[in-house]
Amino acid sequence: MKIKLKLKIKIIWVCLSVLVVRPVYAQLPVYQDENKPIEERVKDALSRMTLEEKVALCHAQSKFSSAGVPRLGIPELWMSDGPHGVRAELNWNNWNYAEWTNDSITAFPALTCLAATWNPEMAAKYGKALGEEARYREKDVILGPGVNIYRTPLNGRNFEYMGKDPYLAGTLCVPYRLISVVRI
Repeated sequence: MKIKLKLKIKIIWVCLSVLVVRPVYAQLPVYQDENKPIEERVKDALSRMTLEEKVALCHAQSKFSSAGVPRLGIPELWMSDGPHGVRAELNWNNWNYAEWTNDSITAFPALTCLAATWNPEMAAKYGKALGEEARYREKDVILGPGVNIYRTPLNGRNFEYMGKDPYLAGTLCVPYRLISVVRI
């Protein structure tokens, strides 16, 4: 009789253990599994989204932000304009600055000044400083650098670009961009 009771207790113990441990081994959805190829992850995430959620990802929800999909744990995407500095915060419903007392920014030199140095190490330092400020300000994307090669003086945004020499722009853009996106 004691043996049957011990056997029943062991069976109950094993069953309870499986019920308690099983959730720990629950399989992650493919879109959250960082070991899966990106193509599979994107396909899986899209298959789980409603049409409304997909459309919301295709346009802005405000100035410099796109909606996420909270139901799936996909966060909003926050961007900053300006290849030579992280933009100060704007009001939600107009283009005026929010004028927060804790909202200070660094005004970096225009990219034509950076290009005039012909210095890839300086470009990397510039990108690193810009990336650190963007991360501090919780921005996910910097809309820069401006590597458009200008061919006419009539473009009003030439100061945002690294000049008209494609070799120079490419040489300076790579370290700027690589360093600014690396998480520190």
